[in-house]
Amino acid sequence: MVLCLNPRASHENPDKVTQCQRCDFLTQGARIGNYEVLSFIGAGSYGYVYKVREDKPLSRILALKVLRLDQFNEKAMASFFQEARRIATMHHPNIMPIYNFGQLDNGQPYFVMEYAPQTITEVFRASDGTKRLAFAEELVSYVEQTADALRYVHDNGLIHQDIKPGNLLIGRNGHVLLSDFGTTLYLGMQTHASLGEVTGTAAYMPLEQWQGNPRRDSDQYALAVCAYELLAGRPPFLYKRIEEMWNAHMNEHPPSPLQWNPRIPAEVAAVLMRALAKDYHHRYSNISEFAESYAEAVRIAQQRYVCQNCGHQNRTGAQRCTMCGTEQDSRTCPKCDAPLRFGQRCCTVCGHLTIPPLMVPNSPLVGVSVRQGRYTIKYVLKQSEEKRVMVAVAYDTQMNNQQIILKRWEYTDGPLAQHAKEVAHYERVTEPLARLKHPLMPGILDRFSEGKHYYMAESYIMGESIAERLQRQLRPLPERDVIGYMNSVLNILIGLEQRQPLLRHYDISPENILIEDQRKRIMLTGFPIPLPASDTIKANGRRTTRKLTPSPYMPIQDKPFDQRTCIYALAASMHHALTNVAPPHFPTYPPVRQLNPAISTALEHILMRALSEDAGGRYQSYETMKQDLKPLL
Repeated sequence: MVLCLNPRASHENPDKVTQCQRCDFLTQGARIGNYEVLSFIGAGSYGYVYKVREDKPLSRILALKVLRLDQFNEKAMASFFQEARRIATMHHPNIMPIYNFGQLDNGQPYFVMEYAPQTITEVFRASDGTKRLAFAEELVSYVEQTADALRYVHDNGLIHQDIKPGNLLIGRNGHVLLSDFGTTLYLGMQTHASLGEVTGTAAYMPLEQWQGNPRRDSDQYALAVCAYELLAGRPPFLYKRIEEMWNAHMNEHPPSPLQWNPRIPAEVAAVLMRALAKDYHHRYSNISEFAESYAEAVRIAQQRYVCQNCGHQNRTGAQRCTMCGTEQDSRTCPKCDAPLRFGQRCCTVCGHLTIPPLMVPNSPLVGVSVRQGRYTIKYVLKQSEEKRVMVAVAYDTQMNNQQIILKRWEYTDGPLAQHAKEVAHYERVTEPLARLKHPLMPGILDRFSEGKHYYMAESYIMGESIAERLQRQLRPLPERDVIGYMNSVLNILIGLEQRQPLLRHYDISPENILIEDQRKRIMLTGFPIPLPASDTIKANGRRTTRKLTPSPYMPIQDKPFDQRTCIYALAASMHHALTNVAPPHFPTYPPVRQLNPAISTALEHILMRALSEDAGGRYQSYETMKQDLKPLL
C-alpha cells in the first residue's frame, strides 16, 4: 500500500498507483515520466507542487507542478500551458526556470522546474526556528532582485499579478526565484486574466487590481506589501472576509509599518507608504525606481548606526553599539553641536537632521585647516568630482570659531601660466558676488588661492534647505508655505535683475533655497560659479573638455539661458516641494495635482505654465509670474 501526499489526510492506495483514488494528490514514490515523487511542497494558483528526483545519472532534486483535478477544464488547461510557455521563454536569473513538460495518464498537465528549498518568509527565522522581523538592510538584495525580475517581466509586456512571499522562492545559492505565473496578464491580449476579471491574492492586491484593471504599478504595490510584512510581521490589512479586505484596499489608509515595528527607519517606512498609495500615479514611476529608493533609504539610515567610537556598522534600529556597547558615542548635531544619542535622526535641540542629505560621511578633509590655519573644516557638505568643487562648513578661528561656508574649486593640472589664468578667472567671476550686499543672500567674507585650490568663504545661515526639510518630514510641504517661498525667491531674483552688472542664479534647486531658523526668512544660496572656459581633463592620455551633467531642475532645451530659465528652475523646485517627488520627469512634468490632489488648481496652473518645455510658453519675466502668484498669498 502507498499513501497519497494530501497534507490534510493521507489516504491508502494500492501499490504502483500514481494518483490517489480518493483525492487528486499524487502518491509518495509515484513515477511521473523520468521523475520520482518525494514529497508535497504546496499549492499554487491552480496547481499542486511536489518535490521530485530526476532519474540517474543526473539525479537532480526538482519541483513538479501539476494542474489540480478541480481545475481540469479547457480554460484552466489553456492557462496552464500558457504559464509553462511564458516561463520557458523568459531567461532571467531571478525567474524560476522550467525544464520539462508532460501529462499524467488522465491527461492532467504538469511541468518540471527548479527546486527552491524555501520561501522568503522562511529566511527570517530566529535560532530556535521561530519567525523574526527582518531588518531593513536585510531586504535590500531581495527587493532589488525581485524588482529586476519584475522589470524584465514588465518589459516583455506582462504583469505578474500575484506577488506575495509564497511566490518569492529562495534558490539553493540564496538568490530570489520569482514563481507562479499562473495569473500573469499579458498586456494587450485576452487571457484568462483579461481586463475586467479580478485575479490575485487579496492581501497584496491594489485598488486597480480589485477593479479588474491591473497595471505594471500593481506589482510594485504587491512587492511593497511583501516588504512591509517582513519588516512589520504582518501585512497592512488583516481581515478574514474577502469583502472586508476589498473595502480596506479600496478605502482605508494603510497604517505605517512603524506602528508595528518602531525600529524600522522612518526613511524606509516612507518609501513603502509611497509604493502603497491608492492612486498608482502617486507610486514610483516603475519597479526599478522603487527598489532604488528602498536601497537609498536604507543607505541613509545606516549612516546613523555607525559607531563613532569603534567604527562598527550596527543594525538599523539599534539602541547601542553591539560591538563596544556604547549608547553615547560622542556624536553631536552638525547644526547646533548638541550631543546626540546613538542612531538619533533629528536633533532634539534645533530639530534639524543629524546627518544632512548631502553631507559626505567620514571625509578626510574634516579637521583640515587653510588660510594659514584660519579656517578649519568641520564637516563636508558636498563634494563633486565632476565639477571639482567642495563645499564645507568650517570654523573661523579669528572670529571666535564662528561657523562659515567654505567653497573650494580645484585648478586643472598645467603650467604656471595656466594656473595664473584660472586664478584670474575665479577672481573675476566672484568679484560681483563679493560686492553684492543683499539681505536674503549670504555675504562673501573672503577669497583666496592656496595650493591647487581657489577658496571663497561666505557667511553661514542657521537654517535648513527645502531639500533638508523634505528629507526630515518625508512628505510634501504645505501649499501655503510653498507659495511664500516662491514669492520670496521671485523678489530676490527681481532684485538681482536690477543690479549692474546683471546677476542671474542659474542653479535654483531645493538644496539652494534655505529657510532661516530665527526669522523664517527665505535665503537664496549656492550662486553658481562658472568653471574656466579652458577646463580640461586627461582621458586616455589626451586632454578633453570636461562635460558637466546638467541639474535636473534646469530645462534641457534652453539656449541661451535667461529669466525664463530661472523661472523654470524655480517652478521645478516648488513642484518637488509640493509633491516630494524629485525630477527628472519624462517626457514632461506631470500636473502637480496628479501627484498631490490637495494642491489648488490656481497654483497648478502657475507651475505648469512655468514648466513649459518651450521657453516661449513660460512666463516671460519674474514680474508677470509674481503678478499671478499674488492673489494666492
